[in-house]
Amino acid sequence: MLLRQITTCTDPATTVIERRSQKAGQALQYRLGTCRRHRWLARDWRGLRTRSPGEGRCGTVIDYRSYERIVQSHADLWIGPSTTQYLQMHGGDVARTLRAAHAFKAHAADDWVRRPREIETAMVAVLDHAARLAEAIEAEQIDVESGRGQLLAALSACETIDAAERGA
Repeated sequence: MLLRQITTCTDPATTVIERRSQKAGQALQYRLGTCRRHRWLARDWRGLRTRSPGEGRCGTVIDYRSYERIVQSHADLWIGPSTTQYLQMHGGDVARTLRAAHAFKAHAADDWVRRPREIETAMVAVLDHAARLAEAIEAEQIDVESGRGQLLAALSACETIDAAERGA
């Protein structure tokens, strides 16, 4: 299980989206709650939508999917839209995708020469960390399972930074 936070909002969730697998007895894949103001963030999240006033915090995702599916979700929902870099552009290679995303954001941060934006700088730093982790996993320099856990944690932190940058 992985905890993700796609907003910085502290309001209670009013809508919950649950996605269940079609196999294995309808096992829960993920659960996302959003408040009314941030429900636009959930438009690309598929699943059963229910009104659940006050159930959980806005933007909290409890994700039970596999490592590969969670990484794909990050790439589809915020890395690609934020950096123009998608996994399929890099042959599914997570390390190359994250390195390219980092380079894109680093270049964007350099454009703010007169007055650097802290949020861009934070995103650059976390994407660099995530790319380094992916490269270390690929090169078998760190334990694969613990490296994957660290990578997913870094992506989750960066996802929250991306949400803050978009005003969520």
